[in-house]
Amino acid sequence: MVRQYIIGCLLATLAMLSESGSAQRLSGPVQEVVDAEMAFAKMSKDKSTKEAFIEFMAADATVFANGEPVSGMEFWKKRPATNGVLYWWPVFADISLGEDFGYTTGPYQMSKDKDSEPFAFGYYSTVWRKNSIGEWKVVIDLGIYVEKPEEENHTLRTVRRPSSKGKKPLPSSKEDLIFIEQSYTQWLNETGNSFLPEYFSKECRIHRTGADPYTSWKVIEGMREEKQFYFEPVDGNVAESGDLGFTYGRVKIESKDGNMEKGNYLRVWKREPGTNWKIVLDVIGS
Repeated sequence: MVRQYIIGCLLATLAMLSESGSAQRLSGPVQEVVDAEMAFAKMSKDKSTKEAFIEFMAADATVFANGEPVSGMEFWKKRPATNGVLYWWPVFADISLGEDFGYTTGPYQMSKDKDSEPFAFGYYSTVWRKNSIGEWKVVIDLGIYVEKPEEENHTLRTVRRPSSKGKKPLPSSKEDLIFIEQSYTQWLNETGNSFLPEYFSKECRIHRTGADPYTSWKVIEGMREEKQFYFEPVDGNVAESGDLGFTYGRVKIESKDGNMEKGNYLRVWKREPGTNWKIVLDVIGS
């Protein structure tokens, strides 16, 4: 995730969303995930970024460093604290029908300290899971760099959730999603593309380093890529309700001049009742 790529040299003190005066609340259980994100930020501000990550990460959380997925807990326990400031706010959030699995995404800005202007910008994406005692914990996140800051309007959106009364997604498991992920990445590797529009939900988002997020299915359908992508799936997980999950892995990116860079990817998948898995969020960070 971007918070690992950049924070390797700059750990941050976070600004609390509610202090902006424009934080928006969502109705229903999805606000719990937003509240967890905001509490995460508050602890980082009041104490330290290192303490906040250790507190809010699940024991089995995954983060990314130098193109490799690593243990989040081990990574953050080894990091020193600095005076740097990382500030972000969610613009989109969603949760599973079981209300124990969700994700948020939004812009971030980084500064050298509390008195400095931001010098780096991007979009983060975080997957959350509720543990056995009802606490939301970060299980994975990944982000991208962008060139310009996002307007700080703090508009927060979610999707219209279908009623779960009498409706349940078809039975699904982690193994089912991993099988689909492997089939999907095999097709991508044969073509060199980073995505196939037919696999995407109408509520999709694509995040690529250097570009603002693509949030319209029509825009995504018309996207053309100049680079070649080669994916290596690593793992993933699925909500107990079987309607929301994620996959992640490594990716090699080859430019037109033959230069190769390595990064990571994160895909969030979703199933509405009676439908197949569709991608709602696709992130490649390098």
